[in-house]
Amino acid sequence: MSERKPILPQGLSRNPAFSPGVQVGELLFVSGQVAQDDHGEPMGINDCEAQTRQIMSRIQAIVETAGASMKDVVKITTFLTDISNYPGFSKVRSETFPDSPPASSTVVVAGLVRPEFLVEVEAVVHLP
Repeated sequence: MSERKPILPQGLSRNPAFSPGVQVGELLFVSGQVAQDDHGEPMGINDCEAQTRQIMSRIQAIVETAGASMKDVVKITTFLTDISNYPGFSKVRSETFPDSPPASSTVVVAGLVRPEFLVEVEAVVHLP
């Protein structure tokens, strides 16, 4: 088995419960990201589009720390608390991945770790 290497972008507080990203060989697994600042405070309350922008920014920081770019993202999985938020999420996903978008799954869930969060996204990245 390949060695597991945790990925922690500069400025992001270390959480002993999980790694923001884990590299195994040529793959990077990005933990589910929610719209929070570097201190864990929610952002974009009641605005799925704003939350998705923050999430994609967090994912990009993790991906770039591992030496890749958003073009290397091959799969995302999205969790929405309300399907009516899908258009806001979809708009930002299209802006984030304008060319050759990754494989994508979207699941509607009863809730996320905090009630302020409307969306969570995890990713799989093929490292160059």
